[in-house]
Amino acid sequence: ANNAISQNVAESNCEISVKAILGKRFGQVNVNQFDAGAIKTAFRKAIDLAKSVRPDSTLLPLLGKQKESPAAPFSEKTASAGPADRAAIVSRIVRKYKRKKLLASGTCSNGANAVALFNTNDLFAFHRDTSADLELTALIRDGAGSASDSSREIDRLQVDDVADRAMDKAIRSVSPGVCPAGDYTVILEEGAVCEILEFLGWVGFGALSFIENRSFLAGRLGQKVMGSNITIADDVRHPLMRGLPFDFEGMPRQSLPLIERGVARGVVHDRLTAKRLKTRSTGHSLQQPNTMGPMPLNLVVSPGTSSVEEMIATTKKGIYVTKFHYTNVIDPKLVILTGMTRNGTFLIENGKITRPLKNMRFTESAVEAFNNVERISKKVKFVSAFFGGGFVVPTMKINKFTFSSETKF
Repeated sequence: ANNAISQNVAESNCEISVKAILGKRFGQVNVNQFDAGAIKTAFRKAIDLAKSVRPDSTLLPLLGKQKESPAAPFSEKTASAGPADRAAIVSRIVRKYKRKKLLASGTCSNGANAVALFNTNDLFAFHRDTSADLELTALIRDGAGSASDSSREIDRLQVDDVADRAMDKAIRSVSPGVCPAGDYTVILEEGAVCEILEFLGWVGFGALSFIENRSFLAGRLGQKVMGSNITIADDVRHPLMRGLPFDFEGMPRQSLPLIERGVARGVVHDRLTAKRLKTRSTGHSLQQPNTMGPMPLNLVVSPGTSSVEEMIATTKKGIYVTKFHYTNVIDPKLVILTGMTRNGTFLIENGKITRPLKNMRFTESAVEAFNNVERISKKVKFVSAFFGGGFVVPTMKINKFTFSSETKF
């Protein structure tokens, strides 16, 4: 913050989750000590818990051996990068911003993660990956702009590009004006699209909400629910994607279409929902038991053919949005969301960005928004999601997008 490193935090953690199953009873204990005594104690406690609980009629037998998942690229350089490496990235940004009399704030982070699943029924699954993320906000007087990048490899972060894009937005955001509420054509950067997609996946693409008639897809499989230019898949094997190639039951994750050219094709399953609908798990289980059901954690929106410049040039009047925040669900079945613009909102007039705008509140159905997409960028990028993980998304030009109120900031 304020052109200086304000926090430097490192975390290292290992955890074992032990589940004991006795018939239709189970007990689960988590420990973060790896000595033999602690692990034996955890097993005894899990067995004691299993003996003391009521039977669970939904409990499924242990999954057996599965096909081995291919290993994802792993960067030793990213895994071993330390404070000096992160400070070098921050220093490049700060030097540039001081020359331009801007303030920089944000996060520069890197990490490595490994997950192993095994049981007494011959299941074994293992995966490890790395991540490097740069989130930057540039500030100058009452102007603000943000940009970000993410990669498995820390030396592939587009540091100068992120710094320049955030700086440009901040400088252009000085002295913003008010724009009245109403329906507008919007151009949403990848971060804003990711925000909408995250909530769409959470309330709409899981089999449990589908079964319970809470999903917008309930009763609509095979029907057209979005624009013909919209294709959404869950695909952990996309070259830009990061994520576990198996779920928390040990099932390999399937790559499957959810929306294909606007037509609803399916939802993601764990073994429990698959049993209820007499189908197969798609490998999207969260840790069991849970109340949320299976979730798509690796959503990919197919690219289009447009450039951002073409989107702007073809807009008579509209609003350019860098990102949303404080987004929440108003109506899960209709996927009506509300939230605020942030760090770079601009008015577009006659094919040009003309002036900065104060932040605005939107209230819009994600489904309706994806029915009104006019153009999709040919470039897509991986964007880290607020609740964890991330999605591969393009920039979108959307018509009739509702802003319900303006703000004073």
